[in-house]
Amino acid sequence: MSKSSVEIQQLLSLGEHQTREFKSRAEAKICGPDICAFLNAEGGYLICGIDDKGNVLGISSAEKVVAQLETTLKSQIQPPVLFSIDVIELEEKSVLVIEAPKGKDIPYAFSNDIYIRAGEQTRKADIETIRDMVLRKQVEPERWERRFSAELDEDDLSASACKKLLGAARLPLEVKQSEQGLLHQLQLLSLAKYGRLTNAADVLLAKDPSRRHPQTRVRAVCYNNKAENTYRDLKHFEGPIVEVIERLIDFIHRNTPSRARFANNSSQREDIPLYPAEAVREALVNAFAHRDYSSFSGGVKVEVGPNQVEIWNSGGLPQGIDVAKLEQGHISVLRNPDIAHGLYLQGYMEKLGRGSVVIQQACRKAGLLAPKWHSDPAFGVTLTLSTQEVTQEVTQEVTQEVTQEVIPEITLEVGRLIDSLTGELSRAELQEVLQLRDPEHIRSRYINAALAAGLIEQTQPDKPNSSKQKYRLSPMGMRVKRARNISLAQAFSLELNMDVTAARADELYQAGRIKSKSAFKCPEPTCNAQATCVNLDKPKAERRQDPYFRFVSEHSRDCPLKGH
Repeated sequence: MSKSSVEIQQLLSLGEHQTREFKSRAEAKICGPDICAFLNAEGGYLICGIDDKGNVLGISSAEKVVAQLETTLKSQIQPPVLFSIDVIELEEKSVLVIEAPKGKDIPYAFSNDIYIRAGEQTRKADIETIRDMVLRKQVEPERWERRFSAELDEDDLSASACKKLLGAARLPLEVKQSEQGLLHQLQLLSLAKYGRLTNAADVLLAKDPSRRHPQTRVRAVCYNNKAENTYRDLKHFEGPIVEVIERLIDFIHRNTPSRARFANNSSQREDIPLYPAEAVREALVNAFAHRDYSSFSGGVKVEVGPNQVEIWNSGGLPQGIDVAKLEQGHISVLRNPDIAHGLYLQGYMEKLGRGSVVIQQACRKAGLLAPKWHSDPAFGVTLTLSTQEVTQEVTQEVTQEVTQEVIPEITLEVGRLIDSLTGELSRAELQEVLQLRDPEHIRSRYINAALAAGLIEQTQPDKPNSSKQKYRLSPMGMRVKRARNISLAQAFSLELNMDVTAARADELYQAGRIKSKSAFKCPEPTCNAQATCVNLDKPKAERRQDPYFRFVSEHSRDCPLKGH
């Protein structure tokens, strides 16, 4: 994280170390080998403007030096990596603090040479060390963000998202000057390899990454009382990550009150957000940069209540990091360095690892309670911004409730399967219930997709090809079905020109005011997705389940109920 002047003084008093190095000057040829060595080890801090004895010499024209140094280092360290440079004032002099995290893509090289730390020294790696680093890298599982994104090609990328990324001021010069096309530029940013785009490129740049990765959809809700099943506002967001972040920021500010502030010696009133924009932005960026993208059941969720905002992301804190270290500061550990690098280039991660500190400072300045983080490896991380005291017991209870409510975003086909699956049914029985003719279509788009998402399970898992195989909802599938029934509690009646619940539709059908179970649509005014009220026309004695709504056609692109 970014260090304060007091913390830097403490580091200076400790002297040089495996993770600390002092330099009197700030030049790329002097700093590059040490940064490279930190990346190849456990990370560390390089402090420029300090002699070997810890005396402060300072760096002249520090801001100008930072800009030039950062540009040169970014172009000469490979593979591309995210590190930060801060200017700190010590003894009325400017020093540079460069933080390099533990690298995920070792070995790193500076000017084509690989460096390592040996105690307090930096040296070039020998052949045996390089071979060992390469072998260790080969046996490590490939990160989700580095895997190829199935069926993603250049035509699926958002022109505006690509323009924003490739027009960023921080973009390395080599990428800016490349004349070999978009794919080559993305390859230089580790967003493509061997002519194919990665999952990181999908998340950062695709028009609709949720088509391939439904877990990238984000659910945002605003409620007056969390115990009720009604929301003041409910939206689902999808698209390039930066666009989603901006829309979430707008959602939070739209659903929270503002505070009046009067400037000194002025009667001019200024309305400012209750939750400071800087804290909200950093919280959201951290959630997207550090979440676990690999699981279909993962995601990011935002909840806005009367007195607090909660931002949840799947995946616990990185190994070696706990809540105490998060609040106090630590060498940054990146779960998704390629995605984080894309956010950094576009100005969404101003300095590496500053997020938790910025959030705390912004909340303190705004007069809010200190932000609270709660991490559970099984459920994820929840950040709570509060305007009134919330006890630890309540925080834990809310965290568990939030994580249990977060459900994977799913395709229309899988949604239909979950809604229709009661008890244990064979493939042929499912085909009949869903009124589908093509057995291969139901197997690939419905059954296999639901199995992959962990929403259904086989009754005979040891004999997957058994002729007696049947399928039932998994525990997660049951939770998803319950949540979907709540989400689909009402639809717009085309016959009555009004919104109705499924229970009310049943009453009106029995009274003869509703004639058709298919005369419904999405309750969102701008969406014309057709809905049917399942079981509405069945005699009550023959029903295995009460009537409920199910969408039978696609929602409009911007509909918040898309995916249900």
